[in-house]
Amino acid sequence: MGLFRQIPIAWRMLADKPTRLAFSMLGVAFSVVIMFMELGFFNGTNDSSANLPPYFDCDLIVSNPQKNHLKTGEEFPSLRLRQIASVPGVAAVAKFNTQAGYWWNPQDRTRNRVLILGVDLVDPMFSVPAIREYRDALQLPETVLYDRLSRHDLGRIEIGTRSQLAATPARVVGLFDLGPNFTYEGHLIVGLENFREITGQPDDNVDLGLIRVAPGTDVETVRRAILDCLPKDILLLTPREILTREVVVTTKRSPAGVVFGIGLLVGFAIGTIICYQILFNEVNDHLPQFATMKAMGHPPSFISGIVRNEALLLSIAGYLPGLIASFGIYRIIEHFTQIRMFLTVPRALLVMVLTSGMCLLAARFAVKRVHSTDPADLF
Repeated sequence: MGLFRQIPIAWRMLADKPTRLAFSMLGVAFSVVIMFMELGFFNGTNDSSANLPPYFDCDLIVSNPQKNHLKTGEEFPSLRLRQIASVPGVAAVAKFNTQAGYWWNPQDRTRNRVLILGVDLVDPMFSVPAIREYRDALQLPETVLYDRLSRHDLGRIEIGTRSQLAATPARVVGLFDLGPNFTYEGHLIVGLENFREITGQPDDNVDLGLIRVAPGTDVETVRRAILDCLPKDILLLTPREILTREVVVTTKRSPAGVVFGIGLLVGFAIGTIICYQILFNEVNDHLPQFATMKAMGHPPSFISGIVRNEALLLSIAGYLPGLIASFGIYRIIEHFTQIRMFLTVPRALLVMVLTSGMCLLAARFAVKRVHSTDPADLF
């Protein structure tokens, strides 16, 4: 019951000076935008760096054990895939090659770094619909699928565009959606034969092997069977494990993850300081009212509850405009960088919790001003 009595009082105190309330909302919204930006860049880094694993349409992925990130170039002998294909429970295997290369902008002839993906055109085990749609065209020499979400620096590309990939002429026969990351400006998909022609990588070496187990077969059982009968020179992971590893590598080993993580904490600290200043001024301006309530016999918990409710109301009032502004800024950043900054519900809820937390933390400090005041000093 006390809660419902405190909320109207808290709101009247906040709204007592509309101009100051507006500036207070902007101060909290500013902190919210900072946290959204840092969280957006942090997750954008993770999402873009781990954008390949969600497309792997397989149960297990084999790689060189020293390959601790999909962007590294360690390979393993293709003989291992032929051996894996004969293991009971394995339904199919496919090669999947990756290598960095340069794509020449057909308009201004500048070159930009891209990641070339070499896929098995018969069964790619890579869930990009354009591969099957343009399979026949990809079997022709010098043909590629172009990532339409690539950065604009790669040029204005459409089906039929001719350019150069590394030292090889290239013709775009189809488009797909994947998106760049902080290492590559975009991606290109080619068949395995064209991949060898473009990169010069011998057929005996493979970057990744994609494995599909037979229906109804336990994946862990097949994994153990493969590891038991092959030399210890391969690593077997599921697509989910690959995804987790990519995020961990970006978060813990990349400076970007540390920088944006610290930035999120800085945004929280800035917001706490701003909220404290706002609430301190609110409390200081309404000390006579608080003193009256103390003189009337209201317990300290009731008065503390008013300040806490002021903090919560302030957090809501500042969070909503901050959320709207952040959504617009996300779209602008995506347009210019082509890095997707997904504003998901869990991430929005996380910032809302952080916003409420920083306001409540500020209220904890501000309320001390009320409790340290003697009503006799004000009358």
